[in-house]
Amino acid sequence: MTAQRASLLAALLVAAHLLLALSYSLWNPAGEAPDEADHWAFVVYLAQERRLPEGAWMTQSKHPPLAHIGAALLASLAEPGFTFLRANPDVSIQPRANWSPNFFIHTSLEAWPWRTDVMAFHLARLWSVLLSTATVAAVYGLARTVWLQQPGLAVTATGVVAFLPEFAFIGSAINNDTAAALFGTLALWGGLAIYRAGGDWRAGWWTPLALGLGLLSKVSTASLWPAIGLAIVFGAARAQQSVFLPDSRGSGGAPRLSPLAPRWLLSGLIVFVPALLIASPWLLRNWRLYGDLTGMELVRQTIDLRTTPWTWGDTLWLLEGWFVSFWGKFGGAGHIPMAGWIYWLLAVLTVVSVVGFVRSWRRRTPDDRIVLVLLATAAVSVVVGVWQYSLTALGTDQGRLLFPALGALAILWVEGLHCWPPTRWRAYFAAALLAFLAGLSLYGLLGVIRPAMAPPPAIDPSSLPRAVESITFGELALVDWSFDEAVKLYWRSEQPPTQDWRTTLRVVAEDGSLVWEWRRSPGYGRWSTDRWPAGVVVEDVYIVGWPDWAGPGRYLVEVGLQPYAGAYATPVRGGQAVEGVFTQLGWWERP
Repeated sequence: MTAQRASLLAALLVAAHLLLALSYSLWNPAGEAPDEADHWAFVVYLAQERRLPEGAWMTQSKHPPLAHIGAALLASLAEPGFTFLRANPDVSIQPRANWSPNFFIHTSLEAWPWRTDVMAFHLARLWSVLLSTATVAAVYGLARTVWLQQPGLAVTATGVVAFLPEFAFIGSAINNDTAAALFGTLALWGGLAIYRAGGDWRAGWWTPLALGLGLLSKVSTASLWPAIGLAIVFGAARAQQSVFLPDSRGSGGAPRLSPLAPRWLLSGLIVFVPALLIASPWLLRNWRLYGDLTGMELVRQTIDLRTTPWTWGDTLWLLEGWFVSFWGKFGGAGHIPMAGWIYWLLAVLTVVSVVGFVRSWRRRTPDDRIVLVLLATAAVSVVVGVWQYSLTALGTDQGRLLFPALGALAILWVEGLHCWPPTRWRAYFAAALLAFLAGLSLYGLLGVIRPAMAPPPAIDPSSLPRAVESITFGELALVDWSFDEAVKLYWRSEQPPTQDWRTTLRVVAEDGSLVWEWRRSPGYGRWSTDRWPAGVVVEDVYIVGWPDWAGPGRYLVEVGLQPYAGAYATPVRGGQAVEGVFTQLGWWERP
């Protein structure tokens, strides 16, 4: 494959990722990505207050602000706010009957055409889409520096990142992981360019900028600095073929640096000093406010701290979580997986890649081997950095945390796979691999996220016994209910509802004491009432959380209905208004 053709294909892959990430951004409901609501709160504060928050009251303020500043600038073109983010009390991370995986109730406020704060939210998402798309382009530049004579492999690695389901998902949501991926990839590209140029910093002139902006985006990008430093030193050594020379006392004396020392020292200073200067305002602010450069004291106040010693079981948990969610695991807590067989297939491909990497190693020149070692060093450094953080924090089993080394990981994976097919079949194998990943990304959106976030099925009205007299609450009517192992209510829309209605179910003891109460959007929060068509019937199931003191006996079940931010509706039964805001449905005998 010619370099010109490779560049054209890479440009097409960049465009394909842009469309894919935009699709995820449009169709994944607002707030349904890891920590997205918290990141949005940071963005809104920056847009409204024009300054950085202080203290632990805003959880994501523990992070450097660059990615959020960019999102805030775009969001400021509209009216950043929170009116559309309405928490779902029924959210469940573990699949079960009547599963509600969505962290938020998605009302008609989020519908097109977007307005005010919803428009601002999508503009902030667009910032992440642009960053992830730029990352794909940067991966091509990095890969071309790795495989100087094999542009086809660079195209394959670019396609792997472009069609990685998790990167399309994270790259469409509000976060700082996409910025870390972009600047991490740019920094590695610059470092390898310096190595290829014999330690001359001018070949990777953008490296200081990438390192500094990376540190202003996410602290974990600092894990790449050792690999960049090694690239400079090895590049200088490559230029002169020797790192040490014997001193004047002869071969038995202590070694001294050869004349290459000024080159790696000069390049190192030119790369790392400006990078530190770029990040210094944020570092010094942390020192002034929290007593350390990276603000770890603030971090400890905003995370779930690990309270037990690290075990081998924790290591297996971390590795499994990284692997699964690196390829694709969706939802607000990364709790919605793809089909299990997909991960097994990807695991097989990864094992094949590891074996192939060893096989390919033998065929590489010493120069190419050093490049691969530098990539592996970058990947291992990021892994070790996240592992060290895991000794302090819970919830670190997420592949997105490895994204500062995303380009390196993709290139190493492709390096191990490409050696297996015969030369004449390698182009077909690469095309099949990218087609598989592209299909996987579409499946992640259309076959995993969309069905998980879809409304529950409506109930056929003819299947209801209609043994009770319906109760009307404004736009909704309670047309049937039952008490068994759970309380089941059946709501019907009398007209297309205009309100986001919330039910309150109460269980009351015979002596009048409140046993249990739950307020929710009917249908366990998966289908906001203001999206219901007229005449639809929705089943609303409640699993009562009985307190220990509630023994066998009779319990009164009653229900009320109110708009999200309004007063309770007056219930009407048999044409007569019912006194009080709660309507008694009957007595429940608990054995």
